[in-house]
Amino acid sequence: MASTTRQATAAARKRAAAKPTSTEDALDFEPIRIASNDDVVEERVPLFYIGDDPYTIPKDIPPGVALQYLREAREHGRDLATAPLLNRVLGEEAYEALEQSKALSDDQMEWIVEKVLDLALGRKKKEGKAK
Repeated sequence: MASTTRQATAAARKRAAAKPTSTEDALDFEPIRIASNDDVVEERVPLFYIGDDPYTIPKDIPPGVALQYLREAREHGRDLATAPLLNRVLGEEAYEALEQSKALSDDQMEWIVEKVLDLALGRKKKEGKAK
């Protein structure tokens, strides 16, 4: 019985000793601070025009967009993950404008999709534009 009590007491001491008194003592780094969304000013640039109406995307697409796309691609496949990515990057108005455009060609649509994927995923930037 005494042996069991000593083991329990020793285990309790190890648990207590493992708990740091403050976070600074336990970490060998400083936590980073990420600005709140309210503090971020989003600069947008035109990606395409329908007629004379410009449709824009963020100049710098946040990494969280890529993370969302990668999660969707893992769960549902790349093809099904692309539509939510386009909607998030382009915005609802631009996405609907593409849906309703009778003049949008397959080449133009492919260019827009690839450009958004490249920018969102940080791929090497390709120059040029759709025909």
